[in-house]
Amino acid sequence: MRKGITFLAVCILSFQFAMAQLITTHQYRKVAPENMQEYLKRETTYWAKWAEKEVTKGNLTFWAILERVGGVNQDTSPNILIINTYKDLDKGADWASIDAMFPDVKMEDMDTWNISTNIHHVFLSDLPNHIRAENTTNDDYKYVRIIYHDTKNTAQHLTFEAEKWKPMVEQALKEGKTTMKGWGNQAIISPVTSTFTYSSYSYDIFSSMQDALSPAFSDDMTAPDGFWDGFQENYNKRNSNLYRVVAGVSAPSE
Repeated sequence: MRKGITFLAVCILSFQFAMAQLITTHQYRKVAPENMQEYLKRETTYWAKWAEKEVTKGNLTFWAILERVGGVNQDTSPNILIINTYKDLDKGADWASIDAMFPDVKMEDMDTWNISTNIHHVFLSDLPNHIRAENTTNDDYKYVRIIYHDTKNTAQHLTFEAEKWKPMVEQALKEGKTTMKGWGNQAIISPVTSTFTYSSYSYDIFSSMQDALSPAFSDDMTAPDGFWDGFQENYNKRNSNLYRVVAGVSAPSE
């Protein structure tokens, strides 16, 4: 986010996205190594089933828990990412309903807050750019590279992704020239701070860690002339991390 007219344009753009699209939250947590096994057990045993019911009830359209793979500052950085996409953010989800789902289990044995620390909470707006390779199933979505983008002009970057990057990925998927199984992006609504300067994020989906760590495109995949025009001048920085998909629930596509 930047000063003056650029800042105003971004605010207006973000407001329009918020009015028109679903809202997603990225919740980053830090879990100590000695608690990770128990933490993931609680998420997959209880909260994944709760999320399935919330999707069925229409409160959520997507829920996932991801575990970071590798990265720097592993002793202090968050290592868990929880993604929630709400049908109605003000209504939220029925968090308390988990008690009725597991009446014989104490809440303290299902709770994940007491064995984790919430580090960041980011709000994003959905964009109609999600694409998947043909004939894939949920079993193909095992690793995700999350990329946060800091650009001078958010609208220009999102236009580049929608009109240039997305079609190129679609072509590569169709021709079998990429290790990716899917791609998508979203606009960041909040926070806006001097330290968190990212205005959008994108994700690449892979079926294996080997694919995720290999070149994304084959050697014979080339970008057309003028593809990168204006891109580098508009780009400030990015933050990228690789995650393993622990569990996920998604509403059926309409």
